[in-house]
Amino acid sequence: MQSESTARTALLSGLIDYAGLFPPESRDMAGAVEGYRDARALQSWMVDRFICPDRRLEELAGYLTGEPDRWPLSVVIAPPSGDWSKAIADYARSLAVVELAMRDIARFEVAEIRIPPDLVDDPALSAMLASVRSSLGALFDTVLFEVSLSQDWRQSLPVQMRSIHEANAGAKIRCGGLEVADFPSPEQVATFISLAAQPGVPFKATAGLHHPLRHWDCVPGVKRHGFLNLAGASVFAQALGLEIPELTEVISEEDPEAFELTDVAFRWRHQAVTAADIQRTRTGFMLGYGSCSFTEPVNDLVELGML
Repeated sequence: MQSESTARTALLSGLIDYAGLFPPESRDMAGAVEGYRDARALQSWMVDRFICPDRRLEELAGYLTGEPDRWPLSVVIAPPSGDWSKAIADYARSLAVVELAMRDIARFEVAEIRIPPDLVDDPALSAMLASVRSSLGALFDTVLFEVSLSQDWRQSLPVQMRSIHEANAGAKIRCGGLEVADFPSPEQVATFISLAAQPGVPFKATAGLHHPLRHWDCVPGVKRHGFLNLAGASVFAQALGLEIPELTEVISEEDPEAFELTDVAFRWRHQAVTAADIQRTRTGFMLGYGSCSFTEPVNDLVELGML
């Protein structure tokens, strides 16, 4: 993050992990690498890590020769076959070889891995997450477990978040995708944030968050979440102790006039937080979000007068 402590820089610094390899952009490696370079040239202080699937790390390595600095990476781990936690422990040993080979050109900072839906109700979930966290923690500073939002999410989500906390790991929520069913409701997102805020579980969001505010999109025919809504709810949950009903209102907000971001404060309607509040939230709690687009978020913030 930038050293200048303003509400604007505290909220936006390092907010975006670049995901150009993923849908809907789905760039090839050359295009994604160029996109990340462009993002760093445009607003280097706002972009953080390059997100790469584990299976494409060696391909990425071929494009990083001659870079002036080591690229910070967030690596998406593909679910291995077989016994989940044991398979990851075995896989981590082979991934360590790749990490060693890339050590001069990249930093393995974050691992992202989804909790298999069939394990959500397993009584041994906490132990399995702790095992996976231990295996991947030897390679990564932070391990994020993507939660599964099933039909019984009101029961399963608290269990997943508690297990993640007990594993000393972080959480990840998917906020969109290619199908309507991929988009969680505002209440689901608010509940996730509230459950993360209570014990201070670090988290990031991903998918569908190209624009600051919640809005309707004809394709695929759904209201998309806004990254400003999500970041604001995170700050208000941790700094002000807002609970799920009001956090749901923040996530659902579509009126740009309801938000204000200046050097002094960040405001949503009658709620406001200072730069210090935001800094505490962004340091170790709301880590940021993944986006395959960087120019769209920046352009929208400029239009809103926030950048």
